[in-house]
Parts: sequence; C-alpha cells; structure tokens
Amino acid sequence: MSKNTLSLSNVVFGEKLDSDRSKIGGVNSLIDPVVNRLATLNPLWIFEARNMGSGYMVDNFVVKLDGEPLGAIGTNYMGSRGYVISISNDRIGKSRSRSDSYRTSDADKAVLMAKKMFGKMNPTERISKAKDAAERVVTRGAWNKERERQTHSSTVQGALLAWAEGRGMPMFLEFIEKEALLETKKQITTSMERLEVIRTDMKTIERVQTDFNDSKTALVVKDSGKYLVKIGDKVDLYDDNTLPLDMRMKLGMLKLVEDEQYISDVGCKVTNEIFVLLVDKEAGHEGGT
Repeated sequence: MSKNTLSLSNVVFGEKLDSDRSKIGGVNSLIDPVVNRLATLNPLWIFEARNMGSGYMVDNFVVKLDGEPLGAIGTNYMGSRGYVISISNDRIGKSRSRSDSYRTSDADKAVLMAKKMFGKMNPTERISKAKDAAERVVTRGAWNKERERQTHSSTVQGALLAWAEGRGMPMFLEFIEKEALLETKKQITTSMERLEVIRTDMKTIERVQTDFNDSKTALVVKDSGKYLVKIGDKVDLYDDNTLPLDMRMKLGMLKLVEDEQYISDVGCKVTNEIFVLLVDKEAGHEGGT
C-alpha cells in the first residue's frame, strides 16, 4: 500500500526529501493507511512528505489546501506503547491539555480526527493566529532594536570613555573641582583613589597568575614547622633558620593579610598554610635541609 500512497497525484515531496526520493522505500506502515484514505477522500488536499525515518520510510506529512496548512500526520513515540499515529494542528493543540496532538494506534480513529479537525481556519481562528504572529513580530522587533541600540551605545560609550580617560581627564577634573556638589566630589575622589589601588592590584594578580602558570613562582606549604618550597619542578624543604631571607620577608608580609589577598611584588596568600611567592630573577635559592 505504501508505494501506492506515494504515487497518488496529491501526494508530493517536500524540498528536504525531493533530492532523496530515489532512496525512499514507501510510507511508514502506521500512517500509510491514514494518508492513503485521506488523500483518496480529499483530492484537493495536498499531502507533502516532510521527513524520512528508519528504513527510508516517510513518517511525516504536512497537509495543505490552497497553500494553507491544515495539519500534520506523523508518528510519535509513547514509551511502553511504542510508536503511535500523531494527528496535529492548532485546533487540536488548543483543545487538548496534556499534549498538542491527538495520538492513537487506531488508523480509523486517526482518519476521523483528521476529517473532523482539518479544514481552513474560520475568521476567529484566523484572527487569533494573526494576533499570535503579530505579537511575535512586535516582541522580536523591540528586542532586536534594543540589541541594536546597545551595540551602538557601547561603541559610543567606549569611545567617550577612552577620550575621558585620556585627553578629557583634565576637563573632567576641573569640572569636579569647580562645579560638582560636595558629596559628588567626595564620591568621585574616593572612587578614583580606589581605582588606582585596584589597577595596582590587578597588575600584581596578573603577574602572579602568569608566573604561576609558567611555574616561575615559589609555592610554599607550611608543614609541621617546616616549609615545603616548589619552584618549577624542584621541591626543597626548609626550616625557620634555612628559609631564604627574601622568602621569609615575603611570608611575613603575607601572614598579615586575609586569605586570597595579594601584595604587590610579593605574591598571594592562599590559606594560612599555603602561599604563592613571586621570585626575584636575581635571587638564587639553594636547597634546604
């Protein structure tokens, strides 16, 4: 029956399958009797084959009348029930609460459902569908325009910021000094001072990260009163008397700060027992005890 179905005058191949029609073996056995009967009963309906499933069998059709989609006929997997026939369109979807399609293993019931629900939209349905389409376009249009605005705004803001941080900075500082409210002047002055500190911190963090990733830092681990120190592939053991002076001084500074804090030209305190020290290029460290 499946080859007869594909040979019906109102059964056509969609663009996706047209180039592969020589491979197609027929129509999936579940939906073949449904498509065959409906196509025979409704010669004006066009059944467009849209998908080829296992065994090179067509398992999905879109049904149209005068170019307007009426619905779809396909297969659907339902767990323990296996594959069943699926009949779907907007009407069916709006009338069902648990799924957007009518699913059954009975071809007769599938045919009855398609005959009942497939048909051109009435004015109410057409208005409803048009409203949904308009809503999507309006919403998408606003979103696209906002994204476009942000793109151009970022370009302008970036250029403005670059100018303000360079040639425009004296003008900005003069404005703050002479025209800004006292509270605003205080806030901006405080933030500018903090920015300088943050820039210094960032340079320290970046240097520690780079040297650590290149195995150029000293990883120091306190262990039972001793210090395990790893530089590159070499690991040495020191105590308080043999630990190199520059390491001892850096550890002393890092012990005074909180965990995960950095000190410029010194390194980072990971925990009370773990430290990452920047290593001076000219400093040589002999092995410990």
